Order: sequence, then C-alpha cells, then structure tokens
Amino acid sequence: MSPMISQFPPLPSAAVPAQALPAASRLQRWRQAWNGSLRFRLLVLGLLPLLVAFPLVIGVLVWVGGERADSLLSSNVRSSLSAARNYLDQMRTQSGARVSQLARSERLVQLVDSGAPRRELDSYLRTAAEGAGLDFLVAAAAGGEVIGASTGVAPGQRIPESWVIRQARIGVANTAYERFDAAQLAAFSPAFPEQARVALQGGGLETRALLITAGAHFPLSVRMNDVILVGGILLNRNFPLIEHLREVLFPVGSLPDDAEGMASLHLEGTSIATSRQRLQGQRAVGEAAAARAVARVLRDGDDWVGLLDVGGTTYMAGYEALEDGEGRRIGMIGTGFPEAPYARMTWLLLGLTALLLAATMLVLSLLFLRAGRELTQRLDRVAGTMSQVRRGDRSARVGRPLRDDELGRLSQHFDVLLETIEAQDARQREAQQAIADEALRRRALFEAERDGVVILEADGRVFEANPMAAQMLGCDATQLLARRVWDWDATLDADRLAELLAAPEGGGQLYETEHRRADGSRYAAEVALSVATWGERRFVVLLQRDISERKAVEAELAQYRSELERLVELRTRELHERSEQLDAIFALSPDGFVSFDAERQVRFANRAFLRLTGLDAATLLGMDEAAFTARLQAACRDAAPFPPVAQLRAERQRLADRGSSSFLPEEGAPAPLPEPRRSFELLQPRPRVVEVGLRLAQADNVSQVLYFRDITHETEVDRMKSEFLSTAAHELRTPMTSIYGFVKLLRMREFTPERRNDLLSTIAQQSELMITIINQLLDLARIEARRGQDFRFEPLALQDVVAAVLAGYAPPAGREPPCLAECPQPLQVRGDRQKLQQALLNIVANAYKYSPAGGPVEIHYRLGESHGQDCWGVAVRDHGIGMTEEQRSHVCERFYRADASGNIPGTGLGMSIVKEIVDLHQGEVEIASTPGEGSEVTLWFPALT
Repeated sequence: MSPMISQFPPLPSAAVPAQALPAASRLQRWRQAWNGSLRFRLLVLGLLPLLVAFPLVIGVLVWVGGERADSLLSSNVRSSLSAARNYLDQMRTQSGARVSQLARSERLVQLVDSGAPRRELDSYLRTAAEGAGLDFLVAAAAGGEVIGASTGVAPGQRIPESWVIRQARIGVANTAYERFDAAQLAAFSPAFPEQARVALQGGGLETRALLITAGAHFPLSVRMNDVILVGGILLNRNFPLIEHLREVLFPVGSLPDDAEGMASLHLEGTSIATSRQRLQGQRAVGEAAAARAVARVLRDGDDWVGLLDVGGTTYMAGYEALEDGEGRRIGMIGTGFPEAPYARMTWLLLGLTALLLAATMLVLSLLFLRAGRELTQRLDRVAGTMSQVRRGDRSARVGRPLRDDELGRLSQHFDVLLETIEAQDARQREAQQAIADEALRRRALFEAERDGVVILEADGRVFEANPMAAQMLGCDATQLLARRVWDWDATLDADRLAELLAAPEGGGQLYETEHRRADGSRYAAEVALSVATWGERRFVVLLQRDISERKAVEAELAQYRSELERLVELRTRELHERSEQLDAIFALSPDGFVSFDAERQVRFANRAFLRLTGLDAATLLGMDEAAFTARLQAACRDAAPFPPVAQLRAERQRLADRGSSSFLPEEGAPAPLPEPRRSFELLQPRPRVVEVGLRLAQADNVSQVLYFRDITHETEVDRMKSEFLSTAAHELRTPMTSIYGFVKLLRMREFTPERRNDLLSTIAQQSELMITIINQLLDLARIEARRGQDFRFEPLALQDVVAAVLAGYAPPAGREPPCLAECPQPLQVRGDRQKLQQALLNIVANAYKYSPAGGPVEIHYRLGESHGQDCWGVAVRDHGIGMTEEQRSHVCERFYRADASGNIPGTGLGMSIVKEIVDLHQGEVEIASTPGEGSEVTLWFPALT
C-alpha cells in the first residue's frame, strides 16, 4: 500500500461480513467515517471527479454531440435538397422561356404562317431544339394535330392532352413537370418510349416517363390563328443532367474521405435517373424508394430526411416532391451522401475529448490526494502542540512551517499566541492603568470640549452636560441638570426619545434646529444625536453647536451663488440654443455630413448619413479615413466605388493651389473655387446613387468635412426620361414605317382599285393611330405639367357621368351595350366632368377591346371606405382574356400593353391617362383580373358630404 493511502484511517470493523450487513448499517458506517475523518473526506472528494463526474460528463457529451451531429447532417441534406430543387426549377423556367421566345421568333412564325414544307419546318425545329437544349419541339394545331416536329413525329399524329398544352391553347405560356405513358410519349418522339423504359429491380418495366414540358401559343395570324408550340426535356435515364446536378451539389473532394454524393429523380416511388457511384461503379436506376419516404413525400406532401441503405452503404438522404401543373405529386427529387465518414469523425472527436478529460481528471485527483495527505500531517502537528500546552508545557511550539501558506501562517500565529500568554498578566495590569488614565483624559476633554455635550436619560432629563452646553443655553451646570431636553429643543419629545433608545446602537442623526436659552432668546443650532450604552443603561448623547454665524455666512454665500448660477444658466442657455440650432440643421438636413479631427479620424456623422449608408455611429466614431473608405467601398457596386478620401483631398488641394497661383485683382473678393464632386453607387442598405464632396477646414478639432447627397431620384428621372423618349419614338416609328412603306409601294407599282383602297385604308388607320398616340402624349404631358390646375372641379353625381359616357359611346359591331346596374342613392363627388368622362370612356373601351370573343360588359357602383373616409366607386367588368399578376402590376405604365401579340390595337397610354386623372381627383384605381376569365377595373373617388 502506498504511503499516501496509508494515512487514511480504515473503516470501522464489524463482526459479520460486509455482504451480510444491512443497508442502513453500511450507510451508518459511511456516515461515521465521513463525519469522523478529514482524511476520508479528502480521499472521497479526490476520487469523486474521476469516478462520478467523468462518466457523467462523457455520457452528456456523447448524447449532446450525437444529437448535434445528426442535426448538422440533416441540415446539410436539406440544403443540398433545396439546391437540387432550385436547379431543376431553373431548368424548367429556362425551358419555358426558350419555348416562349421560339414561339415569337419571326422565322418560325413565318414558316408556320406561310405553310412551308414539312421538312423545312422540321429542320428549323430540330436546329432550334438543339440550340435551346431541348429534347423535342412540336408545333401543333388547335385539335392537337402535329404540324411539325424536331423528332420526326409522323404527320397528323395528335399530341396528348396535358395541363401545359391546355394553358398554351388559351394563350398562356407555361411550363411544368408532367407524366406521360408510352403511347403519349410517341407523340413527342418515336424514340422516347424506348429511351424512357426503365427495368425495375424486382422485375418488370416502367414505361411511363417524367418530362419537363413547356408550351406557348403562336402569335395570332391571318392564316393560322390557333397554333401552339410544345417543347421539353425527357428526365427518364437523363444521365448527363443528373450527373451535372451531382457535380453541382457535391464537387469531387468536397466530402470527407473522398466520399461521393448522390442525386436521383423518381417517377412516383421508382428511380428513373440516378447519378453513377464512382467507387461502386453502378447506378441505382429502377429501384423503389423507401416506403416511409414515399409515404411522407407523395402522400403527406412533406420533405423527408433520414438514413437509407443504398448498395450496402448507409446514406444520409432526403427527398422532396415534384408536382405537376395541377398540384399533383407525381415524382420526387432526392440527394444524399455517405454517413460513415461523418460518423467516424464524430466518434474520433468524442474519443479524443474523453481521453483528454480522463487524463486531466486523473492528474487533478492525484494532486488533490497528495495535498490532502500533507494537509492532515500538518494539522496533526498543530494538534500535538495544543495537547502539550494543555498539559502545562508552555514552552511547546509548532516550529518552522513546511510551507508559507495559510496553514504555515496559522502555525506561526499559534506560536505567537503561545508566546503572548506568558506576558498576559502583565499586559492586563498595564491595561487597567491605561484605562484609568484614559478616563481622566476623556474627562478633561469632555470639560474642555468647545461644543455642547449633553447626555440624556430615558425620560428626557439631563444626566450630564459639559460647561459649554450650559453656557450655550444661558444657565449654569446645576440649572441644566434640572431641565429636560424639550425645554430648549422642541423637536425632541418623549416619543422621539423612546424610538431612539429602542433602535440598535451604531446609528446617528445630524439635524439643524432652533434652541431656546433660559432668557427666552433663540439661536440656530446643529445637533448630532446618538445612542450609547453604559452597563445596562442606555442614554441619548447630544452634541450641540451654535451655527448662527455660519448661517449668516451661508445666507451671504447663497446670494452670491444664486447670482453666479443665474449668469451660468444664462450663458449655458445661449450655448444650448446655439447647439440645438446646429443639431437641428444637421438632423433635418437631407444631406449627410461626416467630419474628421486633426488626426483625420471620424469625429461626427449626422443622422442623414447614417440613414443613407445604414452604418452605426458607435462604429464610425474614431475610425481613420482609410478604414472609413474601405467600409464604404465594401457597400458599393464594384463598377462605381466610393472614391478614397485621400484622393478627394488631393483633388481639392490641387484646385486650391491652382486658384492661389492664378492672377486675382487687388480689389474685390476672389472667385470661389469649384468643388470637386464624385458620385458612387451604394448597394446597402438599398441601392442608391450618392454624390460626395470634400471641404477642408482650419479648426483645431475639424480638419475636413465630407458631405453626401442622394442623387438617386435625379439619376432615375434621367433614366426614365431617356427610356420614355426611346419608347415614344419606337411607338411613333411603327405606324410611320407602315405609312412610309405603303406610300412607297403606291408610288412604285400599279394596284387594282380594291388593293389600292386596302392600302389607303391601312395608311389612314396607321395615321389615325399616330394621331391618337400624339394626342394621348399631349394629354398626358398637359395633365402632368398643370397637375390639375386647368381642371374645373364641381359637385357631380357619378350616375350622371356614367350616363353621359354611355350616351356617347357606340359599342363595336355585333356587341351589346354595357349592362348598367341601378343605384338609387346619388353618389356625389367633386371632380371635372370632362376628365372623369374621359377616364371612364377609356375603361369602357378597353373592356370591349380586350374581350374580342364577346361576352357582356357590366357597370356597377361600389361603396367603400379609405383612411376613415367614405368613397364611391364605378366598376367596369368584362369577360375577356384577363391578365396575370405580373401584367396587372404594369398595366398603368406608359406604352405597356397586356396583349403582346399585336392583334388588339392600342397605344398603351390609355390606362396611364386614367391613372393621372384619378390621382388628381385624390382617388385610386383598383384592378382585379384572372387570366382567361376577364378583368374588373374600379375607379374610386372620395365621397362629397
């Protein structure tokens, strides 16, 4: 047994074996050992971290670390799954955009419209499909008969019905994931049934296929007015696509231990395209996904993440549903990566942590046990010395300590205590003499004290007082002993004395009062009150001081202080007002200001600059100009960065030097120097165009000032002006080109009277269109320039305005007049009758124009409220082509037309004029529309009460 362990006492012995002892007896023995031995307690405490804390910490570490590792792996799978879905959705969106562009391409429209030979149309479609990255392109008539195809589909074959094709037939371009059987696939390509066939792992074949299909309607033409273009990508066995997706998600070397990621596409629960596993050299095509994953994704519509066994390897995998255009879940996309490398890394880290923790706890336990043994030995030495002293050996000492620590100092103090015991009697006698001398000295001080000292008994009578107290109260000591405290101090009464005597000692009170002398005169006094105990009696001690002279001096000082405070307050108010003025100027200024001190560090930045840049004042203050430049450049667009402050200062200095070297007349002030200004573009907190300038200062605390001005609006106005001029020129050039072309044809060739009349009619129509565009532009410019100054506002009834519009409007040939709902209540508004009729007429004309297939046009009135004010509205509803949400958001923009085919005439300015007129009447334009179902436009105006 080691010497360290042998120092600890054995547990109490027993007459029976330990196994036979009851549990209560064993617990009693352990309690006795714990309470009776410091050595035993130190041993238990030394081994406790190693035997109890270590397993507990390791268990918690394994549990928490495992949970955290699983959470990180799940998050990684969800991230890769989201990236894969985004990649596939981007392919779908690009396919739709390419098919829409091809449907509007001039060459393809010309081939379809002119009835070109089938081989020429097929050749163009094949070239277009290869250029667009599509597996097929098919042009079909309204009934589904194939007109041309890039894949050699037989003439007259019908394409299958699907959501995308139905949308394309009604003029809505769209794209979606769709599922087709083998017979339907042959309508897109004769080779698709064989390419899409997937052999199932359990036997059998999967002949259905998953495609990305996109459809668009050709622009309406004279010959063929209902032709659609369908194109897409076959996903079954599309290994180049799935391999590229895997490389995007899991580049080689990105996973630990050279592990490989996995990506897959599933038709319902069967894999139809899976990335090749480089290390296993196989593809898991035709395998069925886990039943729990299929149920979670395809049945419940939720994502699934978990562990899967793929080819004998455990993968952390995830699946997400693929939905067709009608919201049906028809397939899945999946990603995953091997779980083993991450598990090995996790257990390696946990093992190293546990080993390091165990070694640390073992070393700490050994050090603690060794220190405990030394501690008990030194305590035994002190205890032995105390035993010798108790037996009468006053010369016994602990001796020189082993260490200069707390126990060593305790041993030294104990030796010093023993040495002082021998001289204790002599010191006591000396102390008694000192106490007697102190009493005499204190008595002398009490008598000579210049403040009055009065000691009171519990009933308020004077127990003792010094001569100064009697002198202050105008009596002798004998007379004072016969008085009570309230005879000269009205603030102290019997109840107050009782409270003081009941309070604990040590507290004191100081207050000012007024004392009454024996002759009735009064003086200001300061009293210090405390409680003292002598023997078993408690007294109240009063220290009284005459402060009459001090009060007079304080009054005079108060007068001087009041005058000084008034002057200080006046000057402070002046400075505060000036500071508030400057703060208000900087706070209310729309421009940003930043000042730098003599060391060219940021000293001040106003709120406008902080709002402009989104920076924090605490971060900016104290920043040097280089760090300031880098901070702003990091928030700028690379093509338009913030210019360095040093460069701005150098430009300013060059201008100053050039101005000082130029000739100036002796009389008159010099011309101001031009200020160098530079612009840059901020991306954060939101895109802005900012102009910055610099001025130099000569003040002690300001060396230079940067000022920033937001010129985003001016820049945007310039851009909008250029864009408007370009669009207006384009819109005017279109009819002008037609007029010029037809006039040139009339001059160059002879035509039959009928053809000549047709050309002249077209010239007249294009001329009327140009005149309409110019008149609407003039109306729009006049409205914007005058902002309603030429409007003649008067009280009107909306019913009268609607009646005037309907009386002067002739519906197109073959169309019924608008259906007007009755409204018995007069809807009074304030407005310009002519302008309101113009706006309503544009809305009614648009309702007929954009419902070429017919259908009623309905007008009704609406009652509403906006910002607490009643509003009246006129709603015009049609059952025409309708608009998408994107089209509806741009419908009031100039030259914007919801019909991109060009078959519906118009200038694209009518709704812009309506919006300006309604805005000048403090109203609102509300538009509700559904593609293929029609639109409803409501003009709201404040009610006139």
